[in-house]
Amino acid sequence: MIRRRTWQGIGLLTVLATLSWFGARGRHEPPAKPFDDLDTRLNYALWDFSARILNEHGQVNYQIDAPILRNNASTQIGTVENPHISIRQENDEWYIVADSAIITADREHVTLAGNVDLRRENPLSGGPLQIQTRDVILNVKPKTARTDAAVTIAQNGDQLEAVGMRLDLKTDSYELLHEVRARYATP
Repeated sequence: MIRRRTWQGIGLLTVLATLSWFGARGRHEPPAKPFDDLDTRLNYALWDFSARILNEHGQVNYQIDAPILRNNASTQIGTVENPHISIRQENDEWYIVADSAIITADREHVTLAGNVDLRRENPLSGGPLQIQTRDVILNVKPKTARTDAAVTIAQNGDQLEAVGMRLDLKTDSYELLHEVRARYATP
């Protein structure tokens, strides 16, 4: 049998526990809200990175996917490992794969380092255009690229080799700079 003082003690403890619970509930901070934007004043790394830039009609103009993107806050330079870049315009679609990339603070210039493969697909102009080279500088707004490395261009069985190239993605034209050799497939 429980004494009366024990019951009073249990009741008092219950009341104090209930008051503590209600008091603690009121002091909690509001739930965290998701980030609207990253604070670029910090160094950060993003895994499974994917970004898209849309045109005025809401269609994807540029897309970049990479396993990891790192940002250095002091230099505002981003580095990307194994980027896959898609550039779409009218009938052309360019697909670019590189070993790594460095993105400038103004996001206007991308240095594609290591092996770089560029492929253009256009259903109106026939087969794909395949370009293999190294170390390419991509200018985002004018949609141009250039390299001083050895270049191999293949299309419809034809093959061009050169050292150095300037490429205009908008006009779908390129200029081979030095030591140009061609091998054409006969129909």
